[in-house]
Amino acid sequence: MFTDPISVSYNGSSKTLPRVSLRGSSSLYRTADGEFEVSISKFPDRRTRQALVQLMLSRTLPDSTPVNVFDDYRPIRNSFGIVYGFDSDTLYQANVDGPLLRAAVLALADSTFTSRLVSGEI
Repeated sequence: MFTDPISVSYNGSSKTLPRVSLRGSSSLYRTADGEFEVSISKFPDRRTRQALVQLMLSRTLPDSTPVNVFDDYRPIRNSFGIVYGFDSDTLYQANVDGPLLRAAVLALADSTFTSRLVSGEI
């Protein structure tokens, strides 16, 4: 189990996120003001014996361009995450491949690639 609270740095500022929920195979951490949230979830696949663990950092901010006269600020949510997949029985090479795959994905997701994703390319 991860420490409680966890800390993340966003744009040079450190954020403290205490655990607010622990249900089954999921943990949720959130700042006191609700702006930042980290979710960690595990999805075991019994058929393939693969475990998928999702880590997601989200930021919620108010929408300054209201479209509904009854709701001036609908929450806008931006997220970035990563999914780790590994053989749940043997964990074969997970400690070696995980960091290498993470580094490769983060290098791939540079500003140009991210802009293309956000603009709707698949």
